[in-house]
Amino acid sequence: MYEKLPLMIPFVLYLLVLIAVSVYTFRFTKTMEGFHLGGRNLGPWVAGISLIFSGSSGWIFTGMAGLCYAVGPASWFMHAGNLFFMLTAFLLVGKRLRNYSGVLGAITYPEYFVRRVRSSGSIIRGIASMAVVVFMSVSVATQYMAASKSMVPLFGITNFQATLITASVVALYCLIGGFLAVCWTDMVQGIVILVSSVALCSYMIYDIGGWSNVTPKLAALDPKLVSARWVTLPLAISYFTTGFQCIGRPHDTIRYFAVKDSKSTRKMAMIGMFGFLINYWTGYLIGLVGRIYFPYIDDPETIFGRILTSVLNPWFSGVMLAGLMALIMSTVDSCLLCAASTLSEDFYHTCINRNASKEHLIRVSRLSVLLIALLGTILALNSGGRSVMSAMLFASGGLAATFGPALLLSLYWKRLTEAGLIAAMLTGFSASVAWKVGGMAKISSIHESCFGFFAALVLGTVISLITKPLPQEEIARELQIISRDYRVEQLSEIERGFQSAQ
Repeated sequence: MYEKLPLMIPFVLYLLVLIAVSVYTFRFTKTMEGFHLGGRNLGPWVAGISLIFSGSSGWIFTGMAGLCYAVGPASWFMHAGNLFFMLTAFLLVGKRLRNYSGVLGAITYPEYFVRRVRSSGSIIRGIASMAVVVFMSVSVATQYMAASKSMVPLFGITNFQATLITASVVALYCLIGGFLAVCWTDMVQGIVILVSSVALCSYMIYDIGGWSNVTPKLAALDPKLVSARWVTLPLAISYFTTGFQCIGRPHDTIRYFAVKDSKSTRKMAMIGMFGFLINYWTGYLIGLVGRIYFPYIDDPETIFGRILTSVLNPWFSGVMLAGLMALIMSTVDSCLLCAASTLSEDFYHTCINRNASKEHLIRVSRLSVLLIALLGTILALNSGGRSVMSAMLFASGGLAATFGPALLLSLYWKRLTEAGLIAAMLTGFSASVAWKVGGMAKISSIHESCFGFFAALVLGTVISLITKPLPQEEIARELQIISRDYRVEQLSEIERGFQSAQ
């Protein structure tokens, strides 16, 4: 037991810091906007880092590192796809969504869609709630799986214990602190991740004798580990099209609602892309250089845990474990809060109890956090050793296909109708699942998020064109207004003007 103390002390201290942050931010969770958006007052640094690390997750050190361990430079086709589509999301979505969500007074993601198409029904909220419960539960489960794959060999605990520890801590500080706690802990966790992962990669390369020794050692193991020339076009397309899963996911896109103004989204994008690049690069190096230490292992996704166990000083391993938990928690907490806002405000408040008080809705939000955390825990415990990478891409891709096309149409096309929006969301959800379950992703080399995205975009457009349009002059005016940059004071004045006119 005592030999585990150097590992446990940094890890436990880190968890205590997270809980302390959530206790501090509890005072900002007395309203629904405070609990779910932190009062729309995030600065670009907090919002940018929080957005990136709500999407990066534990698959960087497990799933991605495992892929890099197995295929080497070929994995950069996936990295390139993710970086390209994340930058696209920053450029196409950030400013307009911040403006439009404020103009419409939308607190939650589904509420934005409902108000955008002037809907009075519950279909949009129902589809959104279904997608969130299904895909967010799987996404949460993948993070618990990633935690287990690293904690079990380190501490000698069971899969059940590792999953329970992770689930309990994350649920606790989401329940206490709400969205603001999540964003500030993501900020802290982002710094932990970047610093610790760069330090780890630097040490590994130094320990092997410098990069000049890395390349020949890898080439001796397998020439494919030092070149991507062997990659076929179908494989490259398969890897690259996974990037569609970066557009429109609720748990990171909601950060655009919360940033203080639309001018801040530019700085938010620069900070986010820089963090993304470092995060991906270190995940790549952990897997690639780790191959030299452990040339042949049954499960490449355990490479990070093996490095912590056998290569590093135990105290440093404890810090690196905190870095892994930072990646895991920064995604899980975002998924839980997103699911809570959808289930409490968009499902419970709208469909079950329209007269619920704000205090009651916050309690429902916290119960929703527990529900998704429990579902994720059950799925993780019954995963049967499945790949973290595959499960994460399925969950993330399903969310992007459900919400991404509808989001782009709502921000740029005045002709979008309620029927078109519903068609886009339903098509994205069902097409991505059917493509995956039917095995078409492997047969076609097209990832399910890509197929679902384009199917939803096409059907949403067609249905909108054949249904009655919304007031075109009114929508055109809104789209013109949201296309501009605004500071806090300007945006607040515009929002007040719109909401007083309703």
